[in-house]
Amino acid sequence: MDTANYNSQVRRLRILAEAALTHYEIGSARLTLLSPGAHSIFRVAAYARPGMNTANDVAGSGDGRFALHLFRKEGFDRVLWNSELQWLSALKRDTDLLVPEPIAARDGALMPEVRIEDVEEECVCLLLSWMPGRSVDSGLSPTLFERVGIFLARLHQHSRQFVPPEDFVRPRWDWQQACEDDTVLDPDFATTRCDGLITGREYRIFSEVTERAREEFSAIPAGPDSYGLIHGNLRQDCYLFYKGEVCAIDFHKCCWSYYLVDLSITLDGVAGRQDEDLLRHAFLRGYERVRPLPEQHERWLRLFEAIRLIEHLNFIFRSDDPALRATASSQLAFVLDWLQHFVHISAASHSFSVRF
Repeated sequence: MDTANYNSQVRRLRILAEAALTHYEIGSARLTLLSPGAHSIFRVAAYARPGMNTANDVAGSGDGRFALHLFRKEGFDRVLWNSELQWLSALKRDTDLLVPEPIAARDGALMPEVRIEDVEEECVCLLLSWMPGRSVDSGLSPTLFERVGIFLARLHQHSRQFVPPEDFVRPRWDWQQACEDDTVLDPDFATTRCDGLITGREYRIFSEVTERAREEFSAIPAGPDSYGLIHGNLRQDCYLFYKGEVCAIDFHKCCWSYYLVDLSITLDGVAGRQDEDLLRHAFLRGYERVRPLPEQHERWLRLFEAIRLIEHLNFIFRSDDPALRATASSQLAFVLDWLQHFVHISAASHSFSVRF
């Protein structure tokens, strides 16, 4: 790492962050850089002046802490980010779920722009209430994971009745995108990007999975009880525990999809653990305390996991990161083993009926 360039970047980001905070009524504040880059994040500890009404009073964050996000203006998708903030605002308004709350600037803007003379780069900023708590991985117990299931079901419960504004735009998850052009099922892609690792055997396995997916997706309901706005990334580092309650952060991947996709992503975080079965049952039990699951949910969860594993391989082979590409061979071996088992299980239980 070029230390001089890194220190220069940090100084530039701090100058922009300090300028960004002048848009908000939060008084004096201490900034801690958590993540530098095109999307930088600062933790903000605010100290209000006596008698000042602060953003903390409005947002109710309790301890005067916030998360300040800075984005390079170039390439910033204002519509997508505004839609995420709209859903977060609706969750705060309509539920008592612990999720970040967007903080408006003095002029009411949720994403003000920052530009100062000494720094050529312009940026867009947004301020969110800080979510207290800590992530739990190895110490995750069935009791705690059951609460995550309850939380996710309540999130989907809100999504079920959420009426998006006219300007609301989020991506839609489409399983076919994992199996078409520029994927491991594209011969040209396999030749040019996959380092000779995708041959006839691998292609046959991927094709079998695709055929299973084509058949089964035609049977999965896509009505409002099964399909809606999902978190899209509720893994261990995106749900926190605070005084026994679950908090969720990082809604950046929220999208329109099947609710079961959200469940499969969360369950993937405990895959391979010795206590996986206990955790899985606890999580699903918690979810069903709030929302019913379809009778075929286990079968469909496996299907979603199969497609996401192919997506993961696509991501690796598309990458130009040498360290990530170095994992391609071992990741491919693991995925192929899992997919072969999936195809075998799917073939054994090919006939099924859809009931709720």
